[in-house]
Amino acid sequence: MTELTPLHYIMIALGALALLFLMLWLITQSRAKREQERLISQHADDREKLSTELQDKAERERLDQKKAFAQQKETYDETVSRQALQIDSLKHLSKNGGEYLTDMTLIQLKERLVRNERIRPEDMHVLANIFIPGRDLKRTEKISHIVLTRTGIYILDSHYWKGHIYHGVDQTQFSAEPMFEHVFSLLDIDPYIEQTLAMERDETKGAVYFRSLRDNIEDLKRRAELVEETFQLKFPVTSIAYFNKEGHDSGTMNNFSRDKQVKVVVGEDELELFFEKYVFHGRFQYSVDELEAIRDEIEHLNP
Repeated sequence: MTELTPLHYIMIALGALALLFLMLWLITQSRAKREQERLISQHADDREKLSTELQDKAERERLDQKKAFAQQKETYDETVSRQALQIDSLKHLSKNGGEYLTDMTLIQLKERLVRNERIRPEDMHVLANIFIPGRDLKRTEKISHIVLTRTGIYILDSHYWKGHIYHGVDQTQFSAEPMFEHVFSLLDIDPYIEQTLAMERDETKGAVYFRSLRDNIEDLKRRAELVEETFQLKFPVTSIAYFNKEGHDSGTMNNFSRDKQVKVVVGEDELELFFEKYVFHGRFQYSVDELEAIRDEIEHLNP
């Protein structure tokens, strides 16, 4: 048997040492792998936990937003409902006797024209007590009447009164009617701008009063422009300041005006003559379908 030399012992020691190092390396790798798996598992758990927390938070926020939205909608619906009731109340309160009589005059005029086969029902629409949004969003404009015809669209500012109207008076009438100069001075109004004056008599005191209606006329022109803008009409709207008579043979007018933007009409007979003239002798501006569409838009704003 061959004896082991010192070299052999060295080789065996080195092999044993190598084996020991291999075992230690394998143990270290195993521990490292287990630690890596633990970290991966912990990371997955943390991620799942964070995802669950975020989902729970998102769900709570969604429910809170849904609840807040529901409360806001409830408040909004209550506000809209309350305002709708207020508007309806205003509509009923703002419709006076003069407007009612004008309604009847216009409706009866249309019925007579249809009955006499001069127009068809769809050629003329009479709408009363109309509200439209003003240029200022916080303001609503009221129009006593809107009359839609194929030959034009008209708005009426209706008054029920007795007295006399002087329309379109300025300093050019002073020489013929010296009274006007005194009235202009008394009311402190511009003599170089056409004015509309109402003369009314107080029967109990036996006195005569004058008041200026210029602001009424200018407001009527402005509302006509607003109707054109709101409904994007193709043609200008005709403004009519209508003064319905109170009592037999009361209500007369002198018209000096050169202003073509507004018509001033006194009494049912004059109003009917006006529409007779313009409905039958005007040029067609709108088709029946266009009138229907405009009426639908107006009624949409006035449910």
